[in-house]
Amino acid sequence: MRAVLDANVVISATLIRGGHEDRILRAWQRGDFESVTSPQILEEMGRALFYDKLLKFRWMSEEEVVSLLQAFARESVIVSGRVKVKASRDPEDDKVLAAAVEGRAEYVVTGDRDLLDLERYKDVEIRRPAEFLRILGRKR
Repeated sequence: MRAVLDANVVISATLIRGGHEDRILRAWQRGDFESVTSPQILEEMGRALFYDKLLKFRWMSEEEVVSLLQAFARESVIVSGRVKVKASRDPEDDKVLAAAVEGRAEYVVTGDRDLLDLERYKDVEIRRPAEFLRILGRKR
């Protein structure tokens, strides 16, 4: 199974130890699903994970965050990011849908209301982290 993790999921995983998002990252690290991402999503993750306003709330050290980003870059299915999509109310979110389509992902996992309101884009289901964890549990 393939899924695109929106940057907000990865950011939340670094802020809430043991939360749904952290559990999703651990499931990915165990190989329970394949992560699909793009250079644009990786860039957003890298930028957002080091926002000053978030640093004091992270439970992960800077080294752990860097290792996490490197793991995403090394172990995810990286698509080119050249597919263009115009489906979300927020044009910034279209890169997530584009990565899912290009990488043949079955799911987008996000907390973003603009994406969640779509529910589905083409063959891609858009799910909250808690819902995706339940789906992972059924696939085991």
